[in-house]
Amino acid sequence: MNIDFQLLQDTFLNEYRYRKPYLFKQAVSLPDKETVWRGINEMYQRANPADDLFKFRKGALIPKEHYVESFNDVGRIRYRFKKAAVYEYLKDGATLIYNRINNEPFSDNIARQIARFTQAHTIVSGYLAFGEGASYKNHWDTRDVFAVQLIGKKHWSLSAPNFDMPLYMQQSKDLPHIPEPETVDMEVVLEAGDILYIPRGWWHNPIPMGCETFHLAVGTFPPNGHDYMQWLMKKVPDIAGFRHNLQNWTHDEGRLKAAAEEFAAQITDNTNYETFMQEFLGEQRTDSGFSFEILGNPYSEGLPEDALLSLNAVDDSTLEKGYLIANGIKLNIDDVSASVLNTLKQESTVSIKQLTDAQNNQNRLKTGEMIRHLAQLDLLEIQERVK
Repeated sequence: MNIDFQLLQDTFLNEYRYRKPYLFKQAVSLPDKETVWRGINEMYQRANPADDLFKFRKGALIPKEHYVESFNDVGRIRYRFKKAAVYEYLKDGATLIYNRINNEPFSDNIARQIARFTQAHTIVSGYLAFGEGASYKNHWDTRDVFAVQLIGKKHWSLSAPNFDMPLYMQQSKDLPHIPEPETVDMEVVLEAGDILYIPRGWWHNPIPMGCETFHLAVGTFPPNGHDYMQWLMKKVPDIAGFRHNLQNWTHDEGRLKAAAEEFAAQITDNTNYETFMQEFLGEQRTDSGFSFEILGNPYSEGLPEDALLSLNAVDDSTLEKGYLIANGIKLNIDDVSASVLNTLKQESTVSIKQLTDAQNNQNRLKTGEMIRHLAQLDLLEIQERVK
């Protein structure tokens, strides 16, 4: 399922990201409904229902023992959905929620496309319902969310923030002194194939409409100032003024002010900032599919020319600085690598033949070897063959 964002990435980053919602109308190229339902059914079938990542809500949480059972499977305790109970709850208007979905081709492909478009790490949740009741009351999220409607439709009402840029510990349910807005700034009915972008802090209330509905909520997690301050805390022990015992304000005021000035210099140091950004990026991982028959096979004839490749990286903006950080690896790039990686950045998926043909004779062999090496490092993903 490919996404046509219908909006230049720079336009989104500069005019919408963190600022205001945006509706990407009919952005997802969906297969037939039967295929989509097969993907949803298989995704839930493979999951562990006892995990806290699964929640059933009809307003309040439904106790897990009402729809999950344990059994002894030849000496090993396993868990399974009590399907009859699940079906009845769904028919009664409950919403089945699956948080932190990963290693699922059905959702991973969508998440990767959104991650590259936003240049941010993603976490995916799924919401399945058939009724008319809300799974949550009106609330804000502490991360930006892309609601990707894949089945049916759902009504969304959104209101502008009255608490700016909430962090993970500042959820709306935990801050009852912040009142719900009295006005609605945007209303939309999401239909299959639509994507709605909701910046963090925007109040929203998604309501099923008495029909089948399934959407993925793809949350994005870029670095923020709080993350930077947490990272800088490891430098506090190096500042002598912060190592002293505290006695009283008269005694400690001068030393604390001097230490604060020293710490302020650490905050605004460009080297610290760049190091933090690289480490934050280095912690991110993107799941890609295995290619055992090519990359793990010593008898393989190598990557076929008609194989399609994609860049397996959340944030490729560092290419202009001469390096790429992805899946815990920092790769310094030369001119040939830069040519290949920038082509993949611009085109999303490119065949090996296209990449090698773009090089002169001297660099073609080097390009082929480099592509294989990057694929083995999980910096490139082999998608499929050209059909």
